[in-house]
Amino acid sequence: MRLAPDIVEEHAPAGPFVPSFVRSFEAAVAARLPVFAPWLPLISRVARFLAVGVVGLAADTGVFALLFHQGAGAPFSRAVSLVVATVVTWFLNRLFTFGPSGHATHVEIARYFGVALFAQGFNYLVFLGLHYASGETRPYASLFIAAALTAAFSFTGQSLFAFARSGATAPRIKS
Repeated sequence: MRLAPDIVEEHAPAGPFVPSFVRSFEAAVAARLPVFAPWLPLISRVARFLAVGVVGLAADTGVFALLFHQGAGAPFSRAVSLVVATVVTWFLNRLFTFGPSGHATHVEIARYFGVALFAQGFNYLVFLGLHYASGETRPYASLFIAAALTAAFSFTGQSLFAFARSGATAPRIKS
């Protein structure tokens, strides 16, 4: 079984502000390596999602550091930093990675935050587990590991639910 190329393309549209060099790169790769052509939109989307994730992680880490070094405990600092990172990544993912879903903005935000609640809840629990397992000596390592473990779940949920095109059906697997 494999995903049909038309399904991969259908579920990997670009956001409205994808730089032209990204589209040029995709076209060049498709011309030189046609076997990858059907998968390039999805690969490009994952790369943009990860780039947005790096920006979100920077916001997350910055807010965490600010609060943590001002004397707030690690659990509180991390909870606040996750909320800030979620707002930053919703905006950037909508702009660069997925584009508007076609749902009303408040519906899209609710769907995004629903997925984020589960993803960030998992992230937070992993962070707490690692933080306390390390004897509270490595809060940044705990933060980065938890973020990395959450990325795949978050991409899947955001792609197939939060930013799913209005009226779109679930992807079908063809054999």
